[in-house]
Amino acid sequence: MVSLSNSRLTAVDIGTNVVVRVPGLDGGRLAPRNVLAVVVDVNSSGFYLLGTKEGPLERLYARTESTAADNNFFEAHDVPSSSLSLQSASVITSGSKRGFVSCHCKGHCIDKKCKCLSKNMKFNSMCHSNSSCKNK
Repeated sequence: MVSLSNSRLTAVDIGTNVVVRVPGLDGGRLAPRNVLAVVVDVNSSGFYLLGTKEGPLERLYARTESTAADNNFFEAHDVPSSSLSLQSASVITSGSKRGFVSCHCKGHCIDKKCKCLSKNMKFNSMCHSNSSCKNK
């Protein structure tokens, strides 16, 4: 089985861009199904350390879990040092800094008890629909 897998999937070099599929349970509703990453390191067992523009991914990936990208969009030295999960990388690449947090406040969102205000996020329609909000 290993030799068959190695014949179908060739090894990728460090610095090659790959596309990692996000499992259905890990992604948010609006998060993309794939994350673009770059191969940062390969260990002796053949597992790959992948990094995104937001940071390296927490775990090692097998060759079967990624597909080589057509172009190189960024380099391995562009990856910051703070690591993150695949789900976090998917949410961040969706362009939504807000994530899926809503406050459900009954008042005007003027103190730090409000989830949105405590995380420095602006009000949106998911928070409270009928009340006026000071956090706009």
